[in-house]
Amino acid sequence: MAQAQKSKKRENVIATICEGITHREIFETIDYKNQSEDKIKQFTYPILVNNLTDYLVDVRGKNRDRARSFVKERLLWEGNIKTTVHHTRFMGTMNRPDMIFEIDAMKIAIEFKRGDSGGSLRSGIGQSLIYSTDYDFTVFLFIDTSDNSTIANCSKSEEEERFIENLWKNHNIKFIVV
Repeated sequence: MAQAQKSKKRENVIATICEGITHREIFETIDYKNQSEDKIKQFTYPILVNNLTDYLVDVRGKNRDRARSFVKERLLWEGNIKTTVHHTRFMGTMNRPDMIFEIDAMKIAIEFKRGDSGGSLRSGIGQSLIYSTDYDFTVFLFIDTSDNSTIANCSKSEEEERFIENLWKNHNIKFIVV
């Protein structure tokens, strides 16, 4: 799949998703270091729906009720038993993002991974690279559960910032660490 073109409009949608999944209400309310990924996603979903709804109302002038319905129809996640998030087949394996959002002929995979080691981090980056073959954009949120937030603190170093920039520039992967 050819890399999808970035535009201001598309980048605004990605930024809205990033703001929704990193909203302070999530990380100030729940004990995310001791909650499962499923619990974090369950808590995040309604906040993300609200953020995307606000975006459609504020930026695109949509009616709030219709915007909310639109978002709920197009923000699919594995926690909703009424929806199916389709697998991406890669090298004989099946991979499925935690959430997907489709808007304006743009498909966005959203991946959550929590952990305190390089193994968890590598797993999430690998999954994100796989999703980049099937989706226009991927948003990968890594939730650092290490004792001293070692991974989050190191994500600001020059080498890591170059890597994160490379994921966005060359693979359309927005990588965030909290």
